[in-house]
Amino acid sequence: MRHITLMIAALATMLLLFAGTATAQEPHSPAPTSSESVLAPEGDVAITDTPDLGFGLGTLDVTISGGLSSGLYLFLEPGADLGLIPLGEGLTLGLGGTVNLGWCLLCAGVTALTPLNVSAWYVNPLARATLHFDAIAKAVELPQLDTYAGFTAGPSFYSFTLSVDGDPAQGNFSETTFLLGPLFGARFTVNEDSGFFLFGEARFLMEFGYNTITFRDSNGTVYTQDDGVSRGGLDWVGGLGLRF
Repeated sequence: MRHITLMIAALATMLLLFAGTATAQEPHSPAPTSSESVLAPEGDVAITDTPDLGFGLGTLDVTISGGLSSGLYLFLEPGADLGLIPLGEGLTLGLGGTVNLGWCLLCAGVTALTPLNVSAWYVNPLARATLHFDAIAKAVELPQLDTYAGFTAGPSFYSFTLSVDGDPAQGNFSETTFLLGPLFGARFTVNEDSGFFLFGEARFLMEFGYNTITFRDSNGTVYTQDDGVSRGGLDWVGGLGLRF
């Protein structure tokens, strides 16, 4: 949603400028089959291994998220978290990162069907630290549930360009910012043998930086304007993952 707002603001600014110029994102071993099972003596209880579904030291989670945001941006976000530091029973600190890549699908349609040439894209590479804890999973008796909280930070780059067929005039809106803030999420293992899971995550992000509007008119004159950026908001992410 943040990038949609940026594109609308950039488009409005570019249209005004053009108008002015015209006028002047380890598998577990399968349980033994009945033929491999050893019958326990009568009256005894057979003991079987329970798969460890938790996030611990050496656990690697690989995630992927993607989709179409409000019909405008086709986006993809791969990510990974590695369990590195055990902090006690049921507590593990993981380090990792995500890269969110977005491309304006609607812009391609506008370019194909009208004299306007419009393009917009963004990329957000974010590092992250996450603390995974099993207290909630034990409380609700769901060992497949992995809950975590953490912190993420990294740069964000956004670009929007507008021009018209047959006119050398062109406008560009670019933004470079830094994102940081807490995150909260949960992962639910669907298949214990493969490690396949579903996840959902909320990120409360603050954003600081600057944007630049560059406009070249039909005569080749270039106009530039810089402004500071300071805002915040909530991002929701959901997708699929594999635990190794």
